[in-house]
Amino acid sequence: MSVIPGEYLPLNDFLPDYIYPLPEVRLPQDINACQLFLDKHILEGRGDKVAIIYMDQKISFFELQKKVNQFANALASLGIEKYDRVMIRMPNRPEFVIGCLACWRLGAIPVLTHHLIQSDEIVFRANDTEAKAILVSSDTFPAVKEGLDRCPSLRSVMIAKDRIDNYLFLDDLIQNQSDQCVTTETTKNDWLRIIYSSGTTGKPKGIISAIGDMVAGINVANRYLLHLTENDVLGSPPAFTFAFGFFSILFFGISGCTLNIIEDFSAENMFKAIENNRISVLRCVPTGLRMMLNMKDSEKKYDLRSLRLCQSSGEVLPSVVAKEWKSRFGVTVLNSLGSAELNSYMSTHVDMPDEKLDSLGMPVPGVDYRLVDSEFKEVPAGTPGELILRAPWGQLYWRRPDAQMKSVKNGWNRTGLIFEVDADGYFWFKGRDDDMIVSSGYKIPGGEVEQALLSNEVVHEAAVIPSPDPIRGNIVKAFIVLKRGCTPSDDLKEKLKNHVKGKIAPYKYPREIEFIDGNALPRTTTGKIQRFLLRDREIQMKLSRKSI
Repeated sequence: MSVIPGEYLPLNDFLPDYIYPLPEVRLPQDINACQLFLDKHILEGRGDKVAIIYMDQKISFFELQKKVNQFANALASLGIEKYDRVMIRMPNRPEFVIGCLACWRLGAIPVLTHHLIQSDEIVFRANDTEAKAILVSSDTFPAVKEGLDRCPSLRSVMIAKDRIDNYLFLDDLIQNQSDQCVTTETTKNDWLRIIYSSGTTGKPKGIISAIGDMVAGINVANRYLLHLTENDVLGSPPAFTFAFGFFSILFFGISGCTLNIIEDFSAENMFKAIENNRISVLRCVPTGLRMMLNMKDSEKKYDLRSLRLCQSSGEVLPSVVAKEWKSRFGVTVLNSLGSAELNSYMSTHVDMPDEKLDSLGMPVPGVDYRLVDSEFKEVPAGTPGELILRAPWGQLYWRRPDAQMKSVKNGWNRTGLIFEVDADGYFWFKGRDDDMIVSSGYKIPGGEVEQALLSNEVVHEAAVIPSPDPIRGNIVKAFIVLKRGCTPSDDLKEKLKNHVKGKIAPYKYPREIEFIDGNALPRTTTGKIQRFLLRDREIQMKLSRKSI
């Protein structure tokens, strides 16, 4: 068994307080996630039931268990033990689910690695977690290959999808392995995953989640929000490396429903999947829901009678979207709030009054909360304050004592989100205490985009802000001051966009660029750019355009 250095784990003096007010969160000490999310369903007689639908494949729980056991044995043959970290990088595919379950069989820790991040970001995650192996799809391998010589701990590289010479091919690796595998003993205090979230400085934060934290969070969300049963078919296009997407693996595992996997989202593909595979619960970011609404007469073209509920997260869902979904498709969309650290902790609910649909609803059962001022004193209803909470789960950071100290105070988890609660107990989002841009459900640190732009030889200064967008909620917009002698042009805008795509994850690139004179940038007396004024101007400009 490997040993995790104590300094890699959260500081004992800054651990969150846990509360267990509900029976769903009072878990046994001994839990193995693979047994809970997979073996249980076979023991309860669901072995022949379809577990996963992917394109034209239908994988039963029996077949899934066989592949998981074979891959777990293969990992063990490569020296993977309890607590070892294994990176997983690919679009949504069955191999992603198989990889996670195989790690949990051995007590190893999956490191979720988005398939769009570039080599520098991959190298950081590999070295930060000291991962021993990576499972990567052939179509996302080039960026991994570029950084392999800078990842000394990565001993094994396993390729899924298509064979690549000189690297282990997943199908070959598991072909001769036994489909029986010994399960490693784990407890609710052992680790389920590491996922990364970037802060405003652009430096990624490793978030480590205990098995018990995640199981408790899924139990609460399923019991009080989704009400999934083994008869449901769950559709979830968000990437599994995105917290909202990853929860679908756990929802599927805890309920024994069927998971419908879509690798390439489009409105048409999603509607076809609902119709053909009888999806009953759809989990989708607001951008995806808007794209589906933009398909004219889709409610007439497709048979959507199987759909009973939608859940949206990743960004705030405007009430107009929820109302149009209800009007056209007869389906309620839950607007849920959560994070990689804190699971789902607030949500709207079915049959809410229309005038409350622009709120974020109420905290889910089992969550204790306060709204506090800058001195950590509780504020009265109707007064904005930072949301802090206690729950059966909490914020835990990997090798980031600075983040741990900042995020937990007196046992309370700090969200950094400003809310106001009304007389009826509904929470209204007022803003956040950082410069994170939420676009299409992705959280994009403005500072990271600025650094990428500043690495180009023509850029003198850059200020990045969210710009309102009817489809994505917000898009990334960059105000750029060019160096002397450089001429603004549309061609230069495209070159700078492509430059950013090559430096960081492509989805983070600025979709709008405005060249600006340095003297026109709003600044403090010390010369710092006042981005909040740029944001305010952008909102007013978009509103004035809309009114014309």
